[in-house]
Amino acid sequence: IFIFIIMVMFMIKGELYKLLRSKSVKVLFILLLVLNSFQIIYVNYQNIYGDINTGKRKILKIIEGPISQQKYDWLVNYHNTMLEQVNNGNYNTKNKSKNTFSGYVFGDEQISNNLLEDYEYTINYHSSIKNKITILDENIKKTQNSKWKKENIMLKKRLKNRNLSYYYDYTLINNFMNQDFQYLLSLIFCIILVIKLFIYEKQKQTDLYFYISRKQIKKIFISKILMILLFTFISSLLLLIESYLIYYFLGMKIGLFQPLYALSHFMYEPYNISIFFYIVCNYFFRLVGCLSFSYLFLFLCHFLNKEYKGFFIAILIIYISIQLYNNNLLSIISFSSLNDSIYNQRIFMSSLLFSFIILNLNFFTYFLFKRRYYVSIN
Repeated sequence: IFIFIIMVMFMIKGELYKLLRSKSVKVLFILLLVLNSFQIIYVNYQNIYGDINTGKRKILKIIEGPISQQKYDWLVNYHNTMLEQVNNGNYNTKNKSKNTFSGYVFGDEQISNNLLEDYEYTINYHSSIKNKITILDENIKKTQNSKWKKENIMLKKRLKNRNLSYYYDYTLINNFMNQDFQYLLSLIFCIILVIKLFIYEKQKQTDLYFYISRKQIKKIFISKILMILLFTFISSLLLLIESYLIYYFLGMKIGLFQPLYALSHFMYEPYNISIFFYIVCNYFFRLVGCLSFSYLFLFLCHFLNKEYKGFFIAILIIYISIQLYNNNLLSIISFSSLNDSIYNQRIFMSSLLFSFIILNLNFFTYFLFKRRYYVSIN
């Protein structure tokens, strides 16, 4: 076993050296980083530039942080003042007004209205939870289904002591959490990894030296599979770090360690976790999706001997997955985010379990491919 491990490590070193020296892999990954940064700036352009957003940041300096009646009253009064001027037509759209934050009365009215809705969600959260608990109590009393009753009791227990004490603007955080494009870039990098490690060597017949002895087959496969694992993990992590750094410089500096339910669309999520912890979970969820895609594509590589054919098949898989997005069992794209499954504890746990099962099934199909592929060569 010790000799086997040494041989595998030696082959891993060789595979790693080949990938690190590959110009196509390095150029592609740099291109993916550039595309990721451009997409982030494009999506957030309207949220970070212009007079409206300058005014919004000025108002946020007044109301962000610990919630208080004083801040709420100020925001309500300011919004009513701006709304009254708009209703009376007492504003100028050509010249800037010195008594406004954005320079325009109509702009300040829009800003204060949106911020007021968000602020009211924060201060009314506890009362909303009380109403939800009342509904859960009714469900617990009336239901005859023991499983449903147990789920309602558990949800009630987790919601019971919830409250929000801080208000932050979560616009950039929401955009950061919902980066489907970043997941797509990770899938593209997985395509190149599989093509480079398998189809390219098969096409060029540079791997025949290792296949003279069947004893080398297992070592070769383990080294290649570990390279896919390692590079998928690192590439996805680097894309995530790049995204975080860009969003940080765009203004996403506070709020990540607030409860996940501080975001209105996670109001009744059954886990008392932070936004940061959700992002970490979502990263690993996407990683499982990338690996599942890689091994599915790897199995299909047995029937391919040209790089362009492999790339076409992989893109076709992604396209079909996008079309089947609503069917989580058939779509690799469903791994792009936990948003759809975390609302319901049972669905969330089922999604994670399914992720684990599909990953292991792909390992199984991978080794089936291994036997067919190398037997055909020998």
